Amino acid sequence: MSDRILINGIALVLQGGGTRGAFTAGVLDVLMEHGIQFNYVIGTSAGALNAVNYISGDIGRSRKVSTELMLDRKFVGKWNMIAHRGIFNFDYLFHVVPKTKLPFNAQAYESSNVTFVVAATRMEDGFPVYFNRKDFDDFYPAIAASASLPLVSRPVKVGNGYYLDGGVGAAIPFRKPFADGYQKAVIVETRALGYEKPNPSKKKLRLAKFLYRRFPGFLDGYRIEGDIYNKDEELILRLQADGKAFVIRPDVPPQVTRTEKDQKKLNALYETGRQVMERHLEDLLVFCGVRHE
Repeated sequence: MSDRILINGIALVLQGGGTRGAFTAGVLDVLMEHGIQFNYVIGTSAGALNAVNYISGDIGRSRKVSTELMLDRKFVGKWNMIAHRGIFNFDYLFHVVPKTKLPFNAQAYESSNVTFVVAATRMEDGFPVYFNRKDFDDFYPAIAASASLPLVSRPVKVGNGYYLDGGVGAAIPFRKPFADGYQKAVIVETRALGYEKPNPSKKKLRLAKFLYRRFPGFLDGYRIEGDIYNKDEELILRLQADGKAFVIRPDVPPQVTRTEKDQKKLNALYETGRQVMERHLEDLLVFCGVRHE
């Protein structure tokens, strides 16, 4: 690993996207290999999960979570809906996997001074909520809430409220760091340029209405998640044009589903993330003020 390069005053923003997060895993591994550490990291869903391993400095761990662990029935499967409130068993991921399958540098994670924020969607009103690690003794429920995908997950209790995937209202959670006073952000997206997200189909809306009938506010937000995403992407492009955002994204649309299990596809997407980041590394360092043009 190279000598550490600390980036202060610029936020690192990580989009979700389920197993499309394999792209982000590749990007973050390259950053870690070059010793590049941002002091503010915010993620949604898979972006939040990847952020944990970035903060701990565990190079290659997110790749294994995105590829190898997707074949582990203890982690992902419909049978988890009964015992673990969602298709993903996050208790297994957070508390068992680090001791058995994939070692995790918990000491480095816990001792890190990096500001770590995750986005989730509040079931009460469908609005995005941002949880900051410094406000929690146990941050893992907030991460689990951020990564609990609608339609295949039950709401997760965090504090006194219930939450789901931050992707409904903050799939790319760039607004929060700017609201916190940051003037620039490096944004890692898992969709290619030009992607327009549709609103949920009638079939998905019917299922959501059945599953989350106690939460009409969430349903209101879920109905227009595509509109929210597309407006956010328009703003990101403006920020990019103004020199306030540096965006890293796949060159072509990833051919994986949000719960993809094809290891060949996932490993290829990981390698794509590495290649894109390596190609843009010098430009990134210029954007961050580490290098001069």
